[in-house]
Amino acid sequence: MFEGEKVILRSVELSDLDEIMKNWNNLKMREFLATPMPFSREEEEKWIRGTWERRRAGKEFQFAIDDKETKKFLGSVGLMDVDNVNRSAEIGITIHAEKNWGKGFGTDAMRVMIKVGFDYLNLHRIYLRVYDFNTRAIKSYTKIGFTEVGRHRQAHFVNGKYHDVVYMDLLRDEWIEKKK
Repeated sequence: MFEGEKVILRSVELSDLDEIMKNWNNLKMREFLATPMPFSREEEEKWIRGTWERRRAGKEFQFAIDDKETKKFLGSVGLMDVDNVNRSAEIGITIHAEKNWGKGFGTDAMRVMIKVGFDYLNLHRIYLRVYDFNTRAIKSYTKIGFTEVGRHRQAHFVNGKYHDVVYMDLLRDEWIEKKK
């Protein structure tokens, strides 16, 4: 397990499935993800099992996020599409229940996951994609040290409108400098 100030990151387990399904198909949360379409319990169970296989293959490192104080499941964070030649990976995060948004859990989980990427997986670059309407996330990512490096204009359609996909990244040297 990896610990931050507010969260603990641990392996995603089948025992998390009930908690995942409580909020996973909430449209307000899903609009921040790649698709607002709902997923079945069976699909989520398959995703959990897949996280173990992809971790063993060194392709992806997904973790459950628990509240350090209450030990309750909050969501997930992970490094995906790990490129061992170029030492880069995409990071993604989801805090499931709206009641836990804006409390610093996501920012702390991202910091811990970035530390895992740079200090344990020897990555050089971590990047992400975020939709332009997710201003809360953009503010958090900027605070952590991510820099906007480009946009795909009007590339994401949700809730009847097109939105920009914002690309941000963080280099290992920038992370080390930010920690000083």
